[in-house]
Amino acid sequence: MYAVLSVTDKTGITELGAGLGRLGLRLAATAGTAGLLREAGLDATVIGDLSGVPELMGGRVRAFHPSVFGGLLYRRGHPADEADVRRHGVPRIDVLVCNFRDLPPDDTSEGVLDSIDVGGPAMVRAAAKNHADVLPVVDPADYGAVLAALTAAGGRAGATDPGFRRRLAVKAFARTEAYDRSIHRFLARLAETGAGQPRT
Repeated sequence: MYAVLSVTDKTGITELGAGLGRLGLRLAATAGTAGLLREAGLDATVIGDLSGVPELMGGRVRAFHPSVFGGLLYRRGHPADEADVRRHGVPRIDVLVCNFRDLPPDDTSEGVLDSIDVGGPAMVRAAAKNHADVLPVVDPADYGAVLAALTAAGGRAGATDPGFRRRLAVKAFARTEAYDRSIHRFLARLAETGAGQPRT
């Protein structure tokens, strides 16, 4: 079982990673987060090791692979899903820890446009959709509760309290909604000012 970690706000991430490791979850992370976990002495692999595909295009393409999204969307006990997991070697991902910052609406520099996170929100949506089996964690304030819930459930995400999983899913979709609104505000500002025209 894996926990996948990809965080911009790294508050408490090494403590969370250590706790997840003690519960028997293997850690996989995006390059920056994996480096931080390793510096703390934790055994963390990079997401590319799950998919067999390295990060591409300067990190713009990292998580988009059936091994990652299949691991997040795989329904435990579903016969067709179980068969696909066995046939294609899809890893079981029980916990997704992912956060990202809203885009600043008043900054019209090209670097802000390039910083739009595509893979993170997509992973959050996948985990939240499958919250019957996966814990979608988007807020560092929830790390302690997540570890406590997993400890009580013997390290199995699907055995945690259903209401707790649902609350995490609600928060996850609220976060992606807010992030999409920040992108909309940013792009609307660009349209108003004529700044940051796309490359041709």
